[in-house]
Amino acid sequence: MATGIWRALEAGKGFEAVVRVAVERVAGLGRGIVLGLGSGRTSAAFIKSLAASEGARIVEAVIPTSLQAEAAASENGFRIGSLYNYEGVDIYVDSFDQCSFAGDLVKGMGGALAREKLLMRLARSVLLIGTEVKLAERLSSPIPLEVLPYAAPALPRLLRARGWGVKARTCEGKAGPVITDNGNVLMLVEVGVLDDPPLIERELKMIPGVVEAGVFPNRGYKVIVGMRDGTIREIT
Repeated sequence: MATGIWRALEAGKGFEAVVRVAVERVAGLGRGIVLGLGSGRTSAAFIKSLAASEGARIVEAVIPTSLQAEAAASENGFRIGSLYNYEGVDIYVDSFDQCSFAGDLVKGMGGALAREKLLMRLARSVLLIGTEVKLAERLSSPIPLEVLPYAAPALPRLLRARGWGVKARTCEGKAGPVITDNGNVLMLVEVGVLDDPPLIERELKMIPGVVEAGVFPNRGYKVIVGMRDGTIREIT
């Protein structure tokens, strides 16, 4: 038990370090920026920390990727924007579920992958933060898929025919599969080790009924990983 507590404390140091660095990077951009905000606990911790450093004065508007992200930004005093008001974002900040040494990522366990991938494409720069426990030599995590409800009964058959495992994404406190903010079903597909992330991304997105796949090949993103000793590792 003592070892488990120690590991948790070390992970905490890494988490605090990456959140602090993300706040510093955003604050260093000056005033009037449009910030894209990912979903999840890390993004919520980041926006809270940014607000504590007078980030609401730096940021003109936050474009969130989910209702959860919108609530976190609003509760911390940020103005909420949308793609109706802004053509893109100056910087997008988010976390990830797994990151390879090459900077390729699996993201979207929370169900916001389609919106996240869109904002990442529209952003002038992308900053992704996470801890050492999410770092791997090669990607092997289950991949989230956002799937049209109409296609949900058929998708498992199509995926299993390719030798891939698949199941609905569930969570505590909710009966049935996770439903995204777009009203789609979230599934998880297991393809094993991803030797070629861009190829797997294309193959998954080519399957009819798949709205988006949670494979995010490195497209020039800045990835910052918090290590157990409180230092950071940058992957570009």
